[in-house]
Amino acid sequence: MLVSPINLKILAYTLDVEGFDSSLALRRIGIASTDAIKEDGEWVDVGLFDRLMAAAIEVTGDPAFGLIAGKSIALMRYGPITPVILFGSSLRQLLADVGHFAPLMVEQSEIELVEGKQSARLVVHPLIKGGASGSFRADLVVMSSMQMVRFASAAAGRDEAVEVDLAHSVPQALEERYRAAFGPRVRFNQRQNSVGFDPAVLDLKLLSHDPIGYTAARTRAESALAARLRRSDMAERVRQHLLAAFPGKPSVVETARSMGLSDRSLRRQLALLGVTHGDLVQECEQLMAQRLLSEGRLTLAEIADALGFSSASSFHRAFKRWTGLTPLDWRDSLRAASAGS
Repeated sequence: MLVSPINLKILAYTLDVEGFDSSLALRRIGIASTDAIKEDGEWVDVGLFDRLMAAAIEVTGDPAFGLIAGKSIALMRYGPITPVILFGSSLRQLLADVGHFAPLMVEQSEIELVEGKQSARLVVHPLIKGGASGSFRADLVVMSSMQMVRFASAAAGRDEAVEVDLAHSVPQALEERYRAAFGPRVRFNQRQNSVGFDPAVLDLKLLSHDPIGYTAARTRAESALAARLRRSDMAERVRQHLLAAFPGKPSVVETARSMGLSDRSLRRQLALLGVTHGDLVQECEQLMAQRLLSEGRLTLAEIADALGFSSASSFHRAFKRWTGLTPLDWRDSLRAASAGS
């Protein structure tokens, strides 16, 4: 999974704003300073962000620093989404915009609205799960979600009581701190991370709503999103070219030529998406292997030959690396699923 480098910059800025030295955390993951992080640069592996969150906990010495980061003004510093949120008309609109523009920051939104007649809930799906970093990210996004609910309820002069569920455990010594942050209705070791509240809050008009400012901000965000998706389309175009060329395996030069690009330009555009031509070749090999296995007309040796492997055993190893299953186990599981449906 990849994330925008903006996430790294926001966390580094959060450390600085809250009185810590972000360079100490950044150097632990091999980045010299915030100046080395380009907001519009190549997306990075989520593992790098994971390590930065762990470094932030180490630098602050605070296992609950996510509670502070989740309501820090640093969250409002970067990216085109912030002004859209500030000028939105209602919590419902705000949440819709967060989901729509999430691909500017992460591959999919971490916040899901689940609405009922008597209650509404923001279910949080942290992009990092498990360990100290997973707890940090859950605390941060849950806190940000609660802040949005309280921001909306203030429009009607209400102090909205919320229910907060956290999927992770909290040391007993920190429980009171969590209750001070989230309120008395916070529970730990729950099935999921979520914030529950009165659904009437969803459609309250926000005091900060500015129709002109919102339109201008949304236009800028839509432009940034369109540019991001255009780059994503390039990877899909390469996939379609490679699949159409099967059983041939076009080189990056041949693929680029078919698209009217230089191989350098193609490599650069794919790098912005965090993939290489070789990654996509392998992905297409896997797709074709699964298709041929599901058809059941060819033996493993014939499939290996069709895909250009030197032997059935080398295909066997590659398929297990791709899927975690042997080719025969994968085909058997597919047949079992079909029989049970």
